[in-house]
Amino acid sequence: MGSPLGVLFANFYMGCIEEEVFNKIEKPKIYCRYIDDIFIETTCSEDIEVLKNCLQDTSGLTFTVENSIEGSMLFLDILVKQKQDHFTTSVHVKPTNPGHCLYGKSECPQRYKDYH
Repeated sequence: MGSPLGVLFANFYMGCIEEEVFNKIEKPKIYCRYIDDIFIETTCSEDIEVLKNCLQDTSGLTFTVENSIEGSMLFLDILVKQKQDHFTTSVHVKPTNPGHCLYGKSECPQRYKDYH
């Protein structure tokens, strides 16, 4: 953790795991992933368990499952609501968010930009 390449390596690893898993089982109709956060649509809880177990067996990682509540689910910072034949999304701000923003120039100190 902490390396700028961490996200790249984690994403690559999960892509390799997915390739193996979906050679063994059928990929859900809706399957979205960002690093290790996965959003799927299914009507059967058994499908979730099969996918979870296959991902765990293939990767050695531990996955947890969260089910939607009244057709709504948080995925990353997005609130996804299921309507009859489609989904709607909106930005979700967590109650613990203090509303602070990083100063735009704080990412790279000027002393490094001036170094030749």
